[in-house]
Amino acid sequence: MKNSKIKTFSLLLTICYLLLANVSYGMFTKIGMAGMPFLKLGVGRATGMGDAFVAIADDASAAYWNPAGLALLKNREILLNHIDWILETRHEYLAAAFPTKLGTFAVSVTSVNYGEFEETTIDQYQGTGRTFDAGDLSVGASFARMFTDKFAFGATVKAIQQRIWEMTSSAVAFDFGTYYNTGWQNVRLAMSIANFGPDAIFSGSQLDFTVSDPENYTWPWTITPIPATYKTEKFPLPIVFRFGVAYDIFKIEEKSRLTFAADLAHYNDINEKVNLGLEYKFMNFLVRGGYILNTDTQYAKDLGWRNGLSFGGGITLNPVHNLNFTVDYAYRDLARLGISHRVTLNVGF
Repeated sequence: MKNSKIKTFSLLLTICYLLLANVSYGMFTKIGMAGMPFLKLGVGRATGMGDAFVAIADDASAAYWNPAGLALLKNREILLNHIDWILETRHEYLAAAFPTKLGTFAVSVTSVNYGEFEETTIDQYQGTGRTFDAGDLSVGASFARMFTDKFAFGATVKAIQQRIWEMTSSAVAFDFGTYYNTGWQNVRLAMSIANFGPDAIFSGSQLDFTVSDPENYTWPWTITPIPATYKTEKFPLPIVFRFGVAYDIFKIEEKSRLTFAADLAHYNDINEKVNLGLEYKFMNFLVRGGYILNTDTQYAKDLGWRNGLSFGGGITLNPVHNLNFTVDYAYRDLARLGISHRVTLNVGF
């Protein structure tokens, strides 16, 4: 049995290597081809294990990673996640999941605050003395159901808004996910697609201007100055396709467990990534580690090996019957942009 598990683990590593080699071939730069990048910022305990979570997704954060995973929940859960991102950027995430006889329903909210910025112009490049702020918001509703004892499907619809000063951009997007437990050595396979929806566009008063001395204008253009508005280009949402596998290397009842997970993430605006993660549970304590491999090897080399490194841990408390508190911490190295700390509170009842 032990040799069989070792062989299975080796097979999974080989598959990950082949996936990495395959997506690296024929690669091209896609940076900047999509907007609303905050939708790609991971949440929950997954961030401590290299974002390798699509085939695990067994808590309320599944509303973000793979809505099909919500069907695995046995109890109601409320999850709060806080991320200290770059500079003054603060990322907050809330998810609440409610299992029923029909399936699991969930709601989720993502809020990002970028702080204040000083206004500058071509003529006043040192600043005008005025400031403005910016922020993002996403509100989603999810549903997931087990169709067999091994297969689940889930979907999310969400309303998204991005705001900078008096300009806004709104969109509606969908997430879809599947989960399948093969029944062999507890190997789980999953797929998800996130942020699938129509292109978005910015609008607002900051695009308005006037033409005080129009040239080549004749009657009936008798109004001066003439009001006008800049027309902005549409931009696509950051669509993400994930394929993942998860495997319990060993499990001793509910006391001790070591889980390996690997995801292949394909983006429409950046290079593909391979996410690798481990999670070890002993009693009420959890330890995690992971790494995010960028398929652009030159880019990864320029940033250094630490970029993509993550680790974390957590503890579960049971103060009363049917009430669980899980507190998680995760660390992520952002190379030249510093480090990022994430804290998650999960309440099950």
